[in-house]
Parts: sequence; structure tokens; C-alpha cells
Amino acid sequence: MIIDFHTHAFPDKVAEKAIPKLAGIGGIDAYGDGTVSSLISQMNEWSIDRAVILNIATNPKQQTNVNNFAIEVNSSSDRLYALGSLNPFSENIAEEARRLAGAGIRGIKIHPDYMGVLVDDEKFDPVYKACIENDLFLITHSGWDFISPDLIHCTPERILNVLKKFPELKFIAAHMGACKLWDEAERLLIGKDLWIETSLAPMFGLDTIQYARMLNNHDPEKILFGSDFPWYGMNLEQDYVESLGLSEGLKRKIYSENALSLLGDK
Repeated sequence: MIIDFHTHAFPDKVAEKAIPKLAGIGGIDAYGDGTVSSLISQMNEWSIDRAVILNIATNPKQQTNVNNFAIEVNSSSDRLYALGSLNPFSENIAEEARRLAGAGIRGIKIHPDYMGVLVDDEKFDPVYKACIENDLFLITHSGWDFISPDLIHCTPERILNVLKKFPELKFIAAHMGACKLWDEAERLLIGKDLWIETSLAPMFGLDTIQYARMLNNHDPEKILFGSDFPWYGMNLEQDYVESLGLSEGLKRKIYSENALSLLGDK
């Protein structure tokens, strides 16, 4: 079984505007049109069994609608796990976290760069507390991003600050701990008590030797496979992981077992 832990999809009408806009910001082409049906089509083509859809409330006004969409998707398919999102400027973070957990949502996504808040800023504290209180894991964009190339909002050092303050938080650092900051991520995060996820590492130049070393030296129970579809191909990400010479046991954990331990089996 293969579970892609990092994908994106939007309501159809939102996807029509969101994908061209985001593609323009990044100067990259999308591998799909951003809809749920497109995601499932690509999963079928590339033999991906299940996928986690990461939703982001970039401002407080979006939070309810984003989470309504996540709840709807999560309950409509046995192949898709949709995550919610909590915005640090929202006035009902605790209440919304309880609503998500009550609806069967297992985790949330934040994107400090799009939210305009450093990951270790105290503005995020209510989000982290709500996740702990409701047993929600948290996945965040980490490292460099197109939207804020000159100010990285989630660095490995800042991640350590969060983990020190909130040791009970189930924290997932996407993009191998910090996109483009591979050396810093390897030095500060590998072997620490957090999950890392593989997406975009090949796209942004993490070489196979360092990639394999990081995966082999991290807790094998805390590594997740992800592609960031539609911004990268699920098949391309899998091909890259397969090229690393990892043990079959480790690959099983990365591809599905670790994800299921966080998500539970539908």
C-alpha cells in the first residue's frame, strides 16, 4: 500500500482560480487541475492507494469553509483523508479544533508563510494547545517557499523552539524538515522527536546520498511519503524514493505503516 501524505485539492470552483494563481506565483506547472476528481484520477494512474489532502486557512475568514470542505471530503471517500486547518488569527481556535476532532478529522495543516506568522511565534500557541487537547497532529510547510523567498517562516531552529515549548505536539515537518535547508534540517532535526515527510525534496535538489542518509538516520516510525501533488508527480516522488536503496522494511513504514498509525484505517 502507498499513501501520499501530502496532496492538495480544492472545491471545483475554487480550483479554477487557485491553481492558475499558485502556478503563477511559483512559476511552475501543475500536474492536475486541483479538483478532488483530478487527484483520484492521478492516484489511479500512478497506483497510489490513498492520499491525505492538506487544506490551509490562510486567513480567519476562510477557516470555517476550509474545514467544512475537509469534513465533507473526509466522509465521502474511503481513499481520501482530508485535514483541517486552524488560523492563528481566528477567534474560535479551540472550538474549531473540537469540531474537527468530533467530525473524525485526525490532523491540521498550517503554512506559516501564507499565514504571515513565524512558526515559533506565540500567536501560534493557541493552535498548538488546541491540537494537543484534541489529539490532532499538525503538519506544516517548512523551509523555503515561493510566496516568501526572503523570509523563511519555518526553519529547523524555529521548529526546535516549538518542540521544546510543546513536547506533546505531534509535529510533522514537510519537505524533509525544511525545503532547501537540507544541511540545517539534517543537523538539527534528524533523530529528533518529530515526523518528517518527503515531498519536494527531489524537485528542489536534495541529492540521493544526503536524502538516503537522512531517512536512514531518522526514527523509522516517523517518516512519511508525500509528493505535494499537484505541484509534483506522485510517480516521480516514488521513483526518487525507490532510487535510494532503502530497505524493504523501511519503505513499508514510509509508504503506509507510519501514515496509518497517525490516521487510523478507514
